[in-house]
Amino acid sequence: MVSVSGTDPAAPVETKAPLLERLGVLYFRRLSASLPRVAAADAVSVLNAEERRHLSVVVRGAVIRASVAGAVSAALAAGAEVLAERLYGAEQATFDAAARYWALVGGVTIVAAVAEILFLYWDSLRAVHQLSRAAGLDPFATGASGDGAAVATALARAALELPNPTERVFGVDPRREASKLKLAIASLLYKVKVSVTNFAAKVLVRRLAGRALVRTWLPFVAVPGTAAWNGIVCWIVLREAKIRVMGPSAARELVSAIFDQGITPSAEGRVALVRAVASAIVRTEDLHPNLHAVLVEILRRVDDPLPEGIDDSRVFLDVLSRLPPAEQRMALQVLLSAAIIDGRFTSAEKRLLREAQAACGRAPDVKPAERLRRAFVAGAGSLDELIRTLL
Repeated sequence: MVSVSGTDPAAPVETKAPLLERLGVLYFRRLSASLPRVAAADAVSVLNAEERRHLSVVVRGAVIRASVAGAVSAALAAGAEVLAERLYGAEQATFDAAARYWALVGGVTIVAAVAEILFLYWDSLRAVHQLSRAAGLDPFATGASGDGAAVATALARAALELPNPTERVFGVDPRREASKLKLAIASLLYKVKVSVTNFAAKVLVRRLAGRALVRTWLPFVAVPGTAAWNGIVCWIVLREAKIRVMGPSAARELVSAIFDQGITPSAEGRVALVRAVASAIVRTEDLHPNLHAVLVEILRRVDDPLPEGIDDSRVFLDVLSRLPPAEQRMALQVLLSAAIIDGRFTSAEKRLLREAQAACGRAPDVKPAERLRRAFVAGAGSLDELIRTLL
């Protein structure tokens, strides 16, 4: 048996954070120290009209800067290639010519790429910090402990595109049901996306343009492709950062609403609520910080010893089928909250929700979860009333 009784479920796991993450958190701390406190008019998970306008300005500016940085970097590399061909010839007939050619092209390309990456990291961190303040949250407004430090870490990871931790937490293994092959393929595709785009564009130009035009302008084909990818990635990063900013507040709101319905669950029912979150984590194959926040909120209200295999989704479904209807409803509400709190609602999560509804004798229906997800991502209003009426 693994018990969390007498421990603080919010206590951080003692693991060495990556260097980039630590630098990102330090930068956030310094930014917060140099700026006035944020005064939020409402819950962080609720975005009013002014906050939405400010968020749009932050995102638009960051996307434009990322696109320009990519275009400049690619243009410098392309310019170096064109210049090298004129100086040393396109064929580099001699070893000396080839060495000079690649010294010029490689040197400019590497310097431009390093400068671009450093700028993107710095600007992404700055934009994410601005975004969190625009949403009404300053991670270090109340010190470097508790939710603030956890949110700052999650935001640093989002800004720097670092993966979420894969370590077991409270007996939950995010990769319990993960396919190693699928993870490897996903990582490979992510790494080569820009190269594939630029290669495809060059092939198209070769087929459509004349020989002279190809020789002169082909190196510059990468400019719009790199700019576009930078802009898309920046938008995705800031969307993820916004979701992480709102996550802890939304987790507290949703879990409080579920537990404040006047239902007193049995010991088995309370552990089933933990199983619901653990199963959602396992099905997503990722310990998203918002899912971690939901798990912590549940554990703060469940003081029962947790059995081994708390993250086994098959056991969760079996236990769920034996619970009284009121406790089944609570478990489904927790599962619903966990399924959408990371801003996504994957096919694996949909399958888990349908299986859980079927185990409760209900007709499978994922539309309520989709409505809750859209409301959360938009920061459109109070989630507590919505979670009570969806099931």
